[in-house]
Amino acid sequence: MPTDATLHSAQSPTTLPPSPFPTDDPILSQIGNTPMLPYPGVADGRLLCKMESENPTRSMKDRIAMGILSEALADGAYDTVVEASSGNTAGAVALVANRLGASCILTCPEGTSPDKIGYMKAFGAEVHTCPDVDSDHPDHYRAVAERLAEEHDAFLVNQYYNQSNPGVHYRWTGREIWAQAGAEMTHLVSAMGTGGLLSGSARRVKEAAEAAGRNVTVVGVDAEHSNISTAFRGDEPVPYNTRVEGLGKGGELPTMWFDYIDEMRDVSDEQAFEQARAAAQEHGMPIGPSAGAALSVGLEISAAHPDARVVTIICDGGEQYFDTLF
Repeated sequence: MPTDATLHSAQSPTTLPPSPFPTDDPILSQIGNTPMLPYPGVADGRLLCKMESENPTRSMKDRIAMGILSEALADGAYDTVVEASSGNTAGAVALVANRLGASCILTCPEGTSPDKIGYMKAFGAEVHTCPDVDSDHPDHYRAVAERLAEEHDAFLVNQYYNQSNPGVHYRWTGREIWAQAGAEMTHLVSAMGTGGLLSGSARRVKEAAEAAGRNVTVVGVDAEHSNISTAFRGDEPVPYNTRVEGLGKGGELPTMWFDYIDEMRDVSDEQAFEQARAAAQEHGMPIGPSAGAALSVGLEISAAHPDARVVTIICDGGEQYFDTLF
């Protein structure tokens, strides 16, 4: 079992691999290199939290925005970026575009949290709110983003289909996780939305574990009424319905690399919200509800396997969810 000194050493920024997207920008250089902390509710450091909530916009989406945009804008082919997002990706894209000197256009559905729209506008993005219609409707926010990208000859981030989404986490997040906890990690747990975070990180961790003659079990977390898990298991789809922002999808996406995921677990909306509240109120750790869903699964695994060392990715902070959490 790791000692406090071992955990401190594993969390030291000097031990982490360098970012694959180096920058001299004082803001963008704060992306990544996030700490891994023992969860206060579990003794002996058996449940570790990769605190992606420590990124500048409080979300792991800063990583994909940094990775995708720094490469897309490098040759000067684009001066405008467009993305469709009702969640954390929008704020992350707005921040990175701001620092890289590109104009940013974002589309989101009506009803998107004012706090999240605030992130978009704070960094100077042009925001288009769209009717909450079916995905095949021409006014759906993703369809509007595609039209705007074409009209402005802009780069479309397209996080739901862009293989650079999991690719960034393979090159970056997964390497950090292995450097911080690989010596004793037995499980890696994360919520799934686009699936890029867990897919890319899992591939890197699986490769490193195999090279070390070990195995790490990767567990994806889906919403109870969602179809990532049904697609993973080959089951019939269910009506998609969840109140947890950023958790689950109506079906499988190209950014979900199921080959590197061993198991899927479903979490109810209430379980996700209750765990997020408990993390804040009992342990001083404000997290979002999708991170709450992942944490609840991490706690289940820790309780069932006393010798396990579980890493749970805390994908975002709770600041943008206070109106729904409390």
